[in-house]
Amino acid sequence: MKLISEDALGIITMWMEARGEPHEGRVAVGEVIRNRMKKKYSSDGTVAGTVALRYQFSGWNDDYGNNQQLIASLKIDDADAIVQDCIAAWKESETSDLTGGALFYVNLSIVQPGWAKKCKAVTKIGNHTFFVPL
Repeated sequence: MKLISEDALGIITMWMEARGEPHEGRVAVGEVIRNRMKKKYSSDGTVAGTVALRYQFSGWNDDYGNNQQLIASLKIDDADAIVQDCIAAWKESETSDLTGGALFYVNLSIVQPGWAKKCKAVTKIGNHTFFVPL
């Protein structure tokens, strides 16, 4: 028995990564998680084995003091409007393709990661730019 469902992990990750983004931005983050799962890119094919892999999704990286973010996510109320939108966005991301199969995203106004040079930007939604490998 899993204590936290795969869907709950996806929704929590989406909340940590994209709660300040528009609905489409949340869907797009869900797509990246699902695309990585399908391709087993930095993933074992499960949500848990995708989002909790070190340095892949910043909400799970304790190196940056994000445990506070994780703790905050455990206190959120599922009646909260942003949480409700994350739930809807997670479901929508199962069949959508707003990102053209993106495996990565980043807020370029915050960080310019070296990996982005080895990728092609395919779209920008909200503050995140989405990428596919070259």
